[in-house]
Amino acid sequence: MTKEHCVRRAVRRVLFACAAPALCAPVLAEDDAASAPARLPDVDVIGVTPLAGAGVPIDRVPFGVQVAGPDEFDGGGGARTLYDFVERNFSGVSAVDLQNNPYQRNFNYRGFVAGPLLGESVGIAAFQNGVRVNDPFGDVVQSDLFPEMAIRGMELGNANPAFGFNALGGALVFLTHDGTTFQGAEASQSGGSFGRLRTTLRAGVESGEWNAFAAYQRDREDGWRDASPSALDRLFAAGGADGENASFRVNVSWADTDLIGNGLAPIELYRTAPEAIFTFPDRTENRNLLISANGEAYLDDEISIQANAYYRRLRRDTLNGDEIEAANCGSHVCGGDDDDDDDDGDDNGGMAENGDDDDDEEEMTRLYDRSGAAIPAIGGLMDIDGDGEPDDVLGALNTSETESTAWGAGLQALIETPLGGMDNQFIVGAGLDVGRTGFASEQEIGRLRYDDRAVVPARGGGAPRYVAGIHKEDDDREENDICDDEICRTETAPVDLVAENKYYRIYASDTLDIGGGVSFTASVAANMADISLEDRSVFLGARQGRLTGSHDFFSLNPALGATWTSPDRPITVFGGFRQGNRAPSPAELSCADPDDPCNLPNAFVADPPLEQVVSRTFEAGVRGSLEAAGGIDWTFSAFTATNSDDIIFVAAEQDVGSGVSSGYFRNVSETRRRGVELALSGDLGQVDWYANYGYVEATFQSAFDVFAENHPRKSSDNTIAVRPGHRIPGVPAHSLNLGVGIEPFDGLRIAPNLVYRSGVYYRGDE
Repeated sequence: MTKEHCVRRAVRRVLFACAAPALCAPVLAEDDAASAPARLPDVDVIGVTPLAGAGVPIDRVPFGVQVAGPDEFDGGGGARTLYDFVERNFSGVSAVDLQNNPYQRNFNYRGFVAGPLLGESVGIAAFQNGVRVNDPFGDVVQSDLFPEMAIRGMELGNANPAFGFNALGGALVFLTHDGTTFQGAEASQSGGSFGRLRTTLRAGVESGEWNAFAAYQRDREDGWRDASPSALDRLFAAGGADGENASFRVNVSWADTDLIGNGLAPIELYRTAPEAIFTFPDRTENRNLLISANGEAYLDDEISIQANAYYRRLRRDTLNGDEIEAANCGSHVCGGDDDDDDDDGDDNGGMAENGDDDDDEEEMTRLYDRSGAAIPAIGGLMDIDGDGEPDDVLGALNTSETESTAWGAGLQALIETPLGGMDNQFIVGAGLDVGRTGFASEQEIGRLRYDDRAVVPARGGGAPRYVAGIHKEDDDREENDICDDEICRTETAPVDLVAENKYYRIYASDTLDIGGGVSFTASVAANMADISLEDRSVFLGARQGRLTGSHDFFSLNPALGATWTSPDRPITVFGGFRQGNRAPSPAELSCADPDDPCNLPNAFVADPPLEQVVSRTFEAGVRGSLEAAGGIDWTFSAFTATNSDDIIFVAAEQDVGSGVSSGYFRNVSETRRRGVELALSGDLGQVDWYANYGYVEATFQSAFDVFAENHPRKSSDNTIAVRPGHRIPGVPAHSLNLGVGIEPFDGLRIAPNLVYRSGVYYRGDE
């Protein structure tokens, strides 16, 4: 093995900011016994494909990219979650608490989202040790399943087309420890307010060519809001071997989480009691197992092969308690007002008061279960204040079960053969991701307790009944209604869906150094998606099959960029163009009809085809360092990304009798995200510091109208007009993070930090 070969392997072996003299010391000593082992300089090596091993120095990367190595991240850097760490330390990043749980935050980078909830327009691809961890069903990213206690480094940005589907704004890539990067044993415990307690155990060993690592983390906290606890247990183990010309790893990641994320509260309630909740529970339970294997083989000094394979099983159960516009009307449950009937003049939206006799039932929209039987009146409603009227009202318990099985593999070749005397790195590879998901949901009529706003099962009316249908006269029916006699299916009808998706990608990338500090990078990827849906839902004894269908998508995504590094000073100028795409997820394809909306994340209905999203990004910037003030690293970049046929979730006009908010996915012809990022960091010996700023202008670029019944600026038909230039909800325009680390002596580090972001519009306020 030559010195050049050993150096190349050492640089590639660790993806993030590596300095690895031990890897080559024996070889160098054999080559020159008279000289001491040489230390490799620190090199920021950026992964340009999902598979580790194919990396280039950061001064040859033509796009903005941010990295955190073991020194910065190990142990989480004092942050509670991975997203907290990224928000504190990277520019252009924000984490928004739309789900109101610290472990279920929305991660936002350059206006693109990686969120945990179905309904998010995901534009970030996430990879764990080269394995795609976007969920098969909705492409969402559930960060509570990440083995954060085992992460040794991460990379954000660099949206090379090789990262496949969903990498519109970039890729979030992280690697975990093994026995070569962590030796010894460690136990730690930390705690904080609101019952927060974390226990972490880690151990690693290396013996000859073999190594192993294991980590366990237990998190518990009560939450600062009422009835909002969280519990997480996560385990990670890795084992493998490193030979002279080959290496392999087997990784096992397991997680069991139970999270409460109670939703938004009315502003009047918040002002009175910020910790109060409007309705509960809102619970998500996840159980995840991911087994992966990856390996690398060196055929000679210039050619190496990287490969991986994985198997994943995910179970997700949700329970959501909501207020519902329904009431007892005589002996049955009714909701809404039949359009054929005259207004009865009451102030209850046409719903009879509890205790009314059956004469009022003809003015009501009666609710039915899946068998076609009318749902009996709910008993046991309580008169707490003694005024003769029940204070408990009806609520809805929405439940869903999602069980996904996924597997996949990747294979690539890295060829580092000079081209015409110029250094050249060529990569060609392919990947396959297959997922099969079973999804089921139901809505049970329950009781909303007056005293604590909890929705509980209502047993007074007999066995639990699930809302499936409503009464409709012939002239009230829509064209796509499923009806048997006068009982028609609602958007909350039980769903039983099986989805299969296959994602294929073939990619190639070449980086050529032409001399004078100039390098060019050209990449291309072919992304293919095959998505099929089978509807097994039954209504009134008949299988519906409404969602059954198949969808195919294809996109050829190019990228081209260049860098120039000054020979006189450490400054690199970079710029380029790239294209990415994402196919509509099975969840989105299952809920895309404005005439037949769904109640996310608990129900899905008709599936007219959605177009895939194609994003085109131009970016330019400069990065470098200064020797002043102990050394300052800095980066400035500007970007503009235009999405064609972007997919968003919008509210739909509420169906009579459903009693819940619903909506559907739709394409928007064009959206745009543009902005700037600035990052500064320095080291003054015992003091280090950083300052990062990001500005994102995320706007709609086409006109459309959306239903918004409660919006203060709604029109007479309860819609709002979205026009070019209106901001996309959930994306803050400004983000700023500042931090300083002080080490007065070994063993003590004081590291205050500040995170700021500007306000956001909530979904529904497009």
